[in-house]
Amino acid sequence: MIGKIGFPLLLLALAISSNNKGVESAKILCIFPSPGRSHVLVGQTLLKGLAARGHEVTMVSPFKLSKPVPNYREIYVPADDTVSKMTKSFLEKPQNMFKSMPTLMRSVTETANKTINDPQFLAIKNEQFDVVITGLFVADFILGFGPHFNAPTIALWSAGQTKFTSDLVGNPRALEAVPHIMLGSQGAMGFFGRMKNLLIGTVENLITIYMTHSQQKFYDWNFPADKYPSYKDVRKNVSLVLLNTHFSSSGPRPYIQNIIEVGGLQIKTKPDPLPKDIQEWLDGAEHGVIYFCLGSNLKSSDLPPEKLQIFLRVLGKQKQRVLFKWETDSIPNQPKNFLTKKWLPQDDVLAHKNVVLFIAHGGLGGMAEARFHAVPVLGIPIFAEQSHNVNGVEREGWGKQVDYATLTEESFETPLKEILTNPQYRQKVQELSELYRDRPQSAIDLACYWVEYVIRYKGAPHMHYQGADLNFFQEQMLDVVAALLVGAYVVFKVLKLLIKSIAKRICGGRKKQKTY
Repeated sequence: MIGKIGFPLLLLALAISSNNKGVESAKILCIFPSPGRSHVLVGQTLLKGLAARGHEVTMVSPFKLSKPVPNYREIYVPADDTVSKMTKSFLEKPQNMFKSMPTLMRSVTETANKTINDPQFLAIKNEQFDVVITGLFVADFILGFGPHFNAPTIALWSAGQTKFTSDLVGNPRALEAVPHIMLGSQGAMGFFGRMKNLLIGTVENLITIYMTHSQQKFYDWNFPADKYPSYKDVRKNVSLVLLNTHFSSSGPRPYIQNIIEVGGLQIKTKPDPLPKDIQEWLDGAEHGVIYFCLGSNLKSSDLPPEKLQIFLRVLGKQKQRVLFKWETDSIPNQPKNFLTKKWLPQDDVLAHKNVVLFIAHGGLGGMAEARFHAVPVLGIPIFAEQSHNVNGVEREGWGKQVDYATLTEESFETPLKEILTNPQYRQKVQELSELYRDRPQSAIDLACYWVEYVIRYKGAPHMHYQGADLNFFQEQMLDVVAALLVGAYVVFKVLKLLIKSIAKRICGGRKKQKTY
C-alpha cells in the first residue's frame, strides 16, 4: 500500500512523465568541416549535450575532443594549413580582409569537399540518421546530406544573423532598422547609418551570389541531379537555424519561428575544474590575473618579435599575474609574473573570480564568454569581424581597443591601466552579464530542445515559412506593383479614350446645331 508521502510522489512522477515530450534515442549526424576550432567548438558542445541526453551522435570535423564522451563518435578529417598560414600572415602584416576572402572561401570549400569524400566519411553514407546538423561556414553545399539521409536538416551558425542564414528559411533582414552584424549593436540608426547599412547589405548580397555560384559545382559533383534535389531547393529546405548570438549583445531583430538564438552555447553554466597548476596560480594571485589569448586560429607564438616585446615589457611590470597562451615550449626572457600554456580551457579560466582582465583578439566566442563571466576586455582585433566586436565592447563601456598595426608600449599600457584602475568597466560588464545570463533556460538546453523538436515532428514542416519559397520579385511585391501599375495605366488609357470620345460627340453635336 502506498503511504501518504509515496502517493503524492507517484502522482508527481506520472505528471512529469505524461508531460515529457522528449524523443527516444535518436541517431544524429553533425558535419562541421570548418578549419576554425572556435567554430567547431560550438558544434562539439551541442553534440555533447545531445549525447548526454542519450542520443547517438556522430561528429565529422577537423578537430578532436580532448577526451572521449559516451554516445559520441568522432570522424576526424584534418584540414590543410591554408587558414593557419593566412592568420600568421595577418600577425606579421595587417591586411585587408576582403583581399584574402577569395582565398579563405576557396580553402573552406575545398576542406568541406575533402571531408565528405574522405574514406572514413564515405563508410557511413549508408547508415541511417534521424537528423543532419550542418555546421555552416561558407560551405553550405553540404546541406545536400539532408536529402541523402532522408532526414531533416538543421543549420548551426557560430555567429549572428546574416543574409547567408536568412536565405535558408526566408527570414527578413530588416536593413532599415537592424544594423548589420559587421556594424555591431548600435540601437536606432540615423539617415547616414541606414545608408551605410544598406551599402554593407548590398555588398553582402554580392558576396552571397559569389559564394553560392562558386559552390554550385561542388554540390553538382557530390549530389548529381538524377538522384538529388537541386542546390537551390536544398537551400530552401532547412528545418531549423541555430544562431550563436543573443539579443542582449547583438540587439533586437525580427525572427521567424525556426530561427533560434542560442548565444553562448559553448559556455558551461558550471565550470569544469581547472588543471591543478593553473588553479593554484589563479588562487594565489593577490592582485588578480590578466588573461592573454589571441584565440584558436591566431597563435601568440607567431607574433613578430617587436610586437611580442611590447606585450612582455608592459605586462611584465604589472602587479597582476599574467596567464599567457603560448603555443611553443617557452617565451624567451619570460617575465616572472607569467604562466604560459600551449592550451587553456578559456571558459573555465574566465569563470575564475581572480581574473580581472581579458586581453583578446575580439572573436565572437571569447567576447561572449567574457560577457557571461563579467570580465572587462582589452581588445586587439586582427582580422574579420573582430574590430566590430571590440567596437561594440568599447561602445557599451566594458572595454577598450588597441590598434595592432600601430602598437606601441604607450598605446598598449594606457588603456591597460585605465581598465585595471577604473572600477566602472567591471561594474558595467557585471550589469551586461546579468542581462546575458537572464534566460528561462540555458543555451544548451534550448538548442537541444529544438533539435529534438525537429526530430519529434519529422522536420517540423508546419514551421516552414512560405516566404522562403518566394523569389526576389515576389518577396519585394514587385510583380504585384508591376501588375497594379499596368492595370492603372490601362484604366487611365481607357478613361482617356472614353473622355475623348464623349468630348468629341458633345462638340460634334454642338457644331451640327449651329449649322441649323
